[in-house]
Parts: sequence; structure tokens; C-alpha cells
Amino acid sequence: MSARTMRLMDRPAGFPHPPKPPKSFTRSEFIRSIYERFQRNRGDEEGPRLKRRAQAESLVIAVLDEIAGALERGKRVELRGVGVLTVKEKRERQGRNPRTGEALVIEPHRVVHFRASELLLARLNRPDNRRPERPKSDPRQLAFPIDGR
Repeated sequence: MSARTMRLMDRPAGFPHPPKPPKSFTRSEFIRSIYERFQRNRGDEEGPRLKRRAQAESLVIAVLDEIAGALERGKRVELRGVGVLTVKEKRERQGRNPRTGEALVIEPHRVVHFRASELLLARLNRPDNRRPERPKSDPRQLAFPIDGR
């Protein structure tokens, strides 16, 4: 029996499913967030006044293109309060196909390395940001107790 089935059995009948948190923050969600933050009718925030969502989209795309272009040129991208993006060179090495076990050569390539800033790590590890830990289930415990044993 799966863990999901066991969780469903623990919930009383008639209660709705709790909403699932999103697994990732996508570019379209980023654009929507920027647009909502800098809408034209909001006068209390500093920054550009965006009349249309397309302006937010072009702004986000321009920022991401600049970051990608700098990385492509081999530059270090430092985003204060977030972290540093750098390009690392990986040399040629011997590898193995996990499906067949066949030996193969992995070509040299470049990868992006991200190092989070101390400010971001401190923000992530604040006590009020931590998710409550679920109690670990005992694997020796039966999902359905058997009466008489």
C-alpha cells in the first residue's frame, strides 16, 4: 500500500483535499508577480509603472537574457542578496551508460554553478520559514491493525 493511500485513509470522510503547494516558480508566474507589483494604478512602490502585462514580460525576458548572455561570455553574475552564478568548465571524462553498462566518453562541457548568498541562506533558515516536520511512520507498524494479535 502506498503512502498516499495511507494518508487518504487517515483523513476523515467529507473533508476536501488540502491544496498542493506548487513545485516550482515558473517564468510566467514570475512575470505575473512583477506585473502585479508594478501595476500603473499603484503609486506606493518605487520602480517602473507597468500598464500592460506585455511590458512586465519584456522586462523579465530582458533581465533573463542579460544574465544568460553574461554567463555565455564567461562572466560571473552577482545578484546581491540572492547569490552568484558562475560558469565551470568540466573536462572530458570516462562514464558509463546506466542502462546498458557500456563505457563511454563524456565530452568536455560548461555548467552553471550557483552559490547562495549568506542573506538568502539566513532568510531560508529563519525559524518561522521552516515547514512543520511530519512525524515519521514506523515501518514495522501495520497500516490496518489486525484484531486478536
